[in-house]
Amino acid sequence: MTGLFSTLESATALDRPSTAVRDVVRRITAGVPGDLLRGDVAPGHPLHPALVAIPIGAWSCAPLFDFVFRKPETARQLIGVGLVAALPSALTGWADFAECDTQQRRVGLVHAAVNGTGIALMGLSYLGRRRGTRPAAVAASTVATALIGFGGTLGGHLAFAMGARVEGNRNRVPSAGSAFDPVLA
Repeated sequence: MTGLFSTLESATALDRPSTAVRDVVRRITAGVPGDLLRGDVAPGHPLHPALVAIPIGAWSCAPLFDFVFRKPETARQLIGVGLVAALPSALTGWADFAECDTQQRRVGLVHAAVNGTGIALMGLSYLGRRRGTRPAAVAASTVATALIGFGGTLGGHLAFAMGARVEGNRNRVPSAGSAFDPVLA
């Protein structure tokens, strides 16, 4: 995976589209809307990492209900919950993307494309399940789950290896208080 990450980080072909997308997102998220979407106002840290837990959790459970518990209606409902939760997750992700540096935007654009494809496949799966085309719908959600997992890996790389939206906190000295232990610091 390290090779893939390095390749994406250095993919200058992604600079023009990622800059264009960043510029559009910055215009849309200027001022208070962007501050809220990025979590700058409250809670004071990025919201995207917390919000993605809902669609990822719902979509990760859906295959269990398809293949193990044999409850396709529950799988469909979980996919629906994930689709509803994907909207605020994506909005906060785009707001964070607009604040990333060039290398982070390269990876971020691929992260968004992979997750967007996964979301679209989940949407098709949901619709297919409502129409009764269960085998194709299950196949779509299975592929989508794999894509979302890969997209999440890229997101983890953005945050943990590249420091996307966490640079300001890297050298932060913890405040004194009950959670601060100078022996461990």
